[in-house]
Amino acid sequence: MSLKKVFSGCLVLLLVLVISACESDGVKGRIGKATELDLKEVKAFMDDKKTGFLYVKSAFDSDSDKESDQLQLSEIERVAEAEKIDFYVFDAKELPTSELYEQDTSKRTLEQNSGTFAFYQEGEMKEELDFTDILEDDFSSEVEKFVQNMKHD
Repeated sequence: MSLKKVFSGCLVLLLVLVISACESDGVKGRIGKATELDLKEVKAFMDDKKTGFLYVKSAFDSDSDKESDQLQLSEIERVAEAEKIDFYVFDAKELPTSELYEQDTSKRTLEQNSGTFAFYQEGEMKEELDFTDILEDDFSSEVEKFVQNMKHD
């Protein structure tokens, strides 16, 4: 095999690696995958001005909170797969207890409330879907509308 062919092959491989390593905006062209983030990663998401969807699990351990998280996440996952978007999940139990009751969002690590699904654009929350205001039967359609609106804005 000639040196020219080896060199050309290496260039093609490098190009493929570079293209595959390029990060998407986290909204379009994905597979509906949920990625769990810890507190450090959520801070980096905001600081690095990332764009994408984030669901924040409840900070409490009651059976009803766990059940709500499970129901809401299953609807989000279903819609994410259909809409081909990836999203992030953060467990609010990781937040310092003092932040759980802080009303001033500017003093919190994350301005998003637990039990909500939000869209961030360049690290800033653009809109938040609060499930407490939605009937359980309407979860599916509300998540669909929310995702579609955020994808097209």
